Amino acid sequence: MFGKKITVFLLPQGPHKIKKFTISRTLPWTLVMMSVIAFAGLIAFSAYTQTRYQHMTGQQTELERLRQKSAQQNVQLFAFADKIRLLEQEMAKLRQFDKKLRVMTDKAPLLKKMGEVGVGGSEGEALSPLSALKSNSDALIRQMHRDLDRLLAEASLRELSQQELGKLFEDTKSIIASTPDGWPLKGNLTSGFGYRSSPFGGSREFHRGIDISAPSGSPIVAPADGMVVSTDWHSGYGLIMVINHGYGVVSRYAHLSQAYVEPGQRVRRGERVAAVGMTGRTTGPHLHYEIILNGIPVNPMRFLAAKE
Repeated sequence: MFGKKITVFLLPQGPHKIKKFTISRTLPWTLVMMSVIAFAGLIAFSAYTQTRYQHMTGQQTELERLRQKSAQQNVQLFAFADKIRLLEQEMAKLRQFDKKLRVMTDKAPLLKKMGEVGVGGSEGEALSPLSALKSNSDALIRQMHRDLDRLLAEASLRELSQQELGKLFEDTKSIIASTPDGWPLKGNLTSGFGYRSSPFGGSREFHRGIDISAPSGSPIVAPADGMVVSTDWHSGYGLIMVINHGYGVVSRYAHLSQAYVEPGQRVRRGERVAAVGMTGRTTGPHLHYEIILNGIPVNPMRFLAAKE
């Protein structure tokens, strides 16, 4: 069947001759198969082209997203670098302030550690956004890590320095509060510090304090912060009170009529602690006032402000 041929006659109009063609019976099927294969190939090519286009479009979208993200990260990096530069400027101000405080207090830098760790370089070394724009982001990140490590190291030392200065100022404040300043009562100075003629016989004697005359019962106040050491009776001084102000400073009050505080009690500057009397060996009501520094009597006038 398939081996036979097919004869095709073409009958034209007019006087033209009839044309005859002879073809193989399998040719139409071959053409049909070729058409089907070509159509299937066209469909496959179209599907591949569409898939490839979608893939390339997705890659382009992802690339654009990554570009935008990279641009945002660069902006953030530059802003962070600028903050580090500002932090370096603030640290430089703190460095100068610390230096001024130590000059004022005559205090050397903390164990000279500021130089040992190499902190506090030139402000010009800090990374600026302008220079960062000329480098890649990796170099910028490495530089920021170095700057942060350096600033954190200096910040730790500055904290120690501030603690040391704070303790120094606290000690200074305590010393000031514990240093006798001002008159312990309102009265008249009747006898000064040093050698004098004894009021009981005219012989020469060393007077360890000063005498301030005032009516009996006049209030006596603590000239500085301290702790009451004792309130005892003495044959010559009568009722005597001793206050330890710390730092080697002790004050004594004699010839009292009454003590308002007890041993072990802490007192503040200006607090009423006793009353004027004339107990012991005395010619009249007055306060015998002494200041003892590191075990040695000193002139109380050195600690008294001008009398109001």
